[in-house]
Amino acid sequence: MSQAATSTPAAPVAADQAQTTAPPSNRGAIRNALPSVIVVVLGLLALWGVRSGWRLPKFSALVGNGEPSKESWCEEHSVPEAECIECNVNLAPYGKDYGWCKEHGVYQCSLHHPEIAQLKQIPHVTEADLARATRALEVMPRAENNSLCKLHLRRIQFASPEAIDKAGVDVAVVEEQPLVEAITANGEVVYDRTREAHLASRVPGAVWRVYKKVGDRVRSGDVLALIDGAEIGKSKSEFMQAVSRLRLSESNITRLKPLATDGVVPARQYREAEAGLQDAQIRLLAAQQALANLGLPVQASDFIDDTTDEIAERIQFLGLPEEITATLDPSVSTTNLFPVFASLDGVVVDCHVVAGEVVETRTMLFAIADTSRMWLTINVRQDDARYAMPGRTVLFKPSESSREAELLGTVTWISTAADERTRTVKVRVELPNDDGQLRANTFGTARIVLREEPRAVVVPNAAVHWDGSCHVVFVRDKRFFEPKAPKFFHVRTVRVGAKSGDQTEIIVGALPGEVVASKNSVVLEAQLLRSNLGAGCGCCTVAKPKN
Repeated sequence: MSQAATSTPAAPVAADQAQTTAPPSNRGAIRNALPSVIVVVLGLLALWGVRSGWRLPKFSALVGNGEPSKESWCEEHSVPEAECIECNVNLAPYGKDYGWCKEHGVYQCSLHHPEIAQLKQIPHVTEADLARATRALEVMPRAENNSLCKLHLRRIQFASPEAIDKAGVDVAVVEEQPLVEAITANGEVVYDRTREAHLASRVPGAVWRVYKKVGDRVRSGDVLALIDGAEIGKSKSEFMQAVSRLRLSESNITRLKPLATDGVVPARQYREAEAGLQDAQIRLLAAQQALANLGLPVQASDFIDDTTDEIAERIQFLGLPEEITATLDPSVSTTNLFPVFASLDGVVVDCHVVAGEVVETRTMLFAIADTSRMWLTINVRQDDARYAMPGRTVLFKPSESSREAELLGTVTWISTAADERTRTVKVRVELPNDDGQLRANTFGTARIVLREEPRAVVVPNAAVHWDGSCHVVFVRDKRFFEPKAPKFFHVRTVRVGAKSGDQTEIIVGALPGEVVASKNSVVLEAQLLRSNLGAGCGCCTVAKPKN
């Protein structure tokens, strides 16, 4: 009994061991069969992809109840199936495809084939229209369209005009407007350096009197101030001495010449007298030149017959205008007075002198500028500097100015070097300022005019779209308002030019009178470029008619 009781539990243990060793062999079998299962699944997936065109069902189809709608609806183009012009091309047949225009860089060139225009009548393209496009393309590089872009083959359809209004899409008419294409840059107004003078005294001394102040208008030759300079008195004194020495030498020669001829005086004495005369003449010329160097020209011959007192009286106010000398008292006035003259017509724009002040020759006393013409210095980007040619017209609008019209100027100089700090190129422009409204050291916006078009073709900025390879606009079909006519927009490749405010120039691709989608036209762009994970059509592909 005890042996049986002891040996009986051994059987369950053996069974458990058998169960423990069995699963590894089963897992190996599953592992070996897994590749075959994957191949089968992939094969089924490929079969489904071929039959479905590799299109996933829309999210709504995945979660919907699968019940068909009462009206057949084209899911690809979001319009009723019976009205879809992409699925039923006969409802709105495509026009002739004229292909790519190499000259203008667009498909379906509207200038060479105006019959594509969505207008009631075919417009007439003139030589002026072609010349306008040529000018626009030649004046500067334009964004180019990719010839592989096929968006022009697409059309965007709406179920009804109400659907367009509900989407918030507005339209605009392609118009002709004057347009100025220009390079815009900031500029600073300064005085014309060729019409600006900084005046100082030619001699050191004390300011005797000041006649002009800042803001006074002056003419060339007007006295601005009088300087009491000791150097002036010294030069006048040397001139008087030279005149007296010359007269004495001449009298000696006159006296000694007959005596030397008769042998009364030695010839050596006469030669010494002649040398003294020559020395006196040289000294007089030097004294005369010294006064002329100070701006006080005199002719020595005019003073030879005058007495010393007469000479002193005549040169006391040498160089001063009569209207100034009339106000001076000869008995109390010094002989050292020297005038500071205005060197040009203009306005005193700076003054650094008062009566009694001691000044040096390097001290700037007055600044005068002719403000009837100013300089405008424009800082142009290096990329734009090549278009800033001398002679080009410049339009300038001063900052915070009450002027309604821009000032008209001309480019006169272009720097040969770029600024070391800003890397911009300085361009100088001459601006008229007859009314004196321009102020030096003020800023504004300048436009260097590249092209002026009196009749440029323009559309709102919002009407133009770039998909990464080409520019397009959405042109409304000319039969849009006809009863039962499909409500759709043609996708038109365009070449864009300059922008002016909220308008964009269309060099080629749209013609005046056509209607384009403008406000919220991104709705059409989204429909054009959508690439859904669902049943929608891909980007830049043309929907083929269904059988």
